[in-house]
Amino acid sequence: MEQSKDRSDWSKSFMYSLHETYFLVEKRLEQKLTEVGGITFSQFLIMLPLRCERTACQTEIANFLHLTEATVSRHISGMTKDGYLLRKEDPGNRRKHILSLTPKGTKAFMRAHTLIDAELKDIFDDIPLSDRKYITNTFDTVLNKLKK
Repeated sequence: MEQSKDRSDWSKSFMYSLHETYFLVEKRLEQKLTEVGGITFSQFLIMLPLRCERTACQTEIANFLHLTEATVSRHISGMTKDGYLLRKEDPGNRRKHILSLTPKGTKAFMRAHTLIDAELKDIFDDIPLSDRKYITNTFDTVLNKLKK
């Protein structure tokens, strides 16, 4: 599909650029993670709230990532089976499970985090810091509006 050169419709061109940028960055990160072995980018994202909060339930992870619980559940099942996550029953609600990283999961997360940091630095380092701060602040404004 040939991309239109007419960028006069700001909302469409901006949204397409945003989508394409995210897609290509995610694809590159996935490729790099695959090359070194270990976890996928999706698995890294599932682990992110567990690394920040130490424990979380499936619903909290789904909300954090803006995914369905079914999607998160599929990842969690495989990651538990592979030894990256530990799933314990919540004593206050037997239908709810509390998740945490295993030592293997922590090690895989840290290895992936280091690689992702290096890749993102390589991708975005040519953008001046002042521009990155401006873009971040702008997206914060948009996110705050969308979360109302």
